[in-house]
Amino acid sequence: MGTRTENFRLSYIVLSLLFVLSIILNNFIGIAGIHPDILLILLFYLAAREKPYIVLVAAFAFGFLQDIFLPGNIQYWGLSPLFKTLLAYALLKLRPFILRLKGFTHFAVVFGMMFLYFVFYDLLYYSGYISPVAVLYRYAFPETAYTFLLFTAFQCIFPLGKKDKGL
Repeated sequence: MGTRTENFRLSYIVLSLLFVLSIILNNFIGIAGIHPDILLILLFYLAAREKPYIVLVAAFAFGFLQDIFLPGNIQYWGLSPLFKTLLAYALLKLRPFILRLKGFTHFAVVFGMMFLYFVFYDLLYYSGYISPVAVLYRYAFPETAYTFLLFTAFQCIFPLGKKDKGL
């Protein structure tokens, strides 16, 4: 078994490869038009392990990469960097609280933070096109569930525990 820094690097490499695969295979990993946000998962890992300025810069860069490489309307460029940076800031401020959580409450808080991210993002992205209630059940909740399932599976492989000072 490797050291903790080797495990951290391996998890970052795996998540980066997953992001590249998600860009390449974007149409194939979608279920009924719902796609997971791999960069959001990587952001949770970074917020648990890295210094605050690295997390905030990475959050903005991840959002910008998402706007560039994944399909979307150019009219909404900047929405991903904004909300990813706000989420990263919230994760950093709540880190001491989240470190104390165990089991179900830990996963409930992570799910809730992901859900808030997708609610605000999707409500602004689809404003004027779809009713807010339809945005919640058609986009926000399924995207949250899909991303959270991948986060949970990845956490089984690379756990974020108290030893790691993680989320």
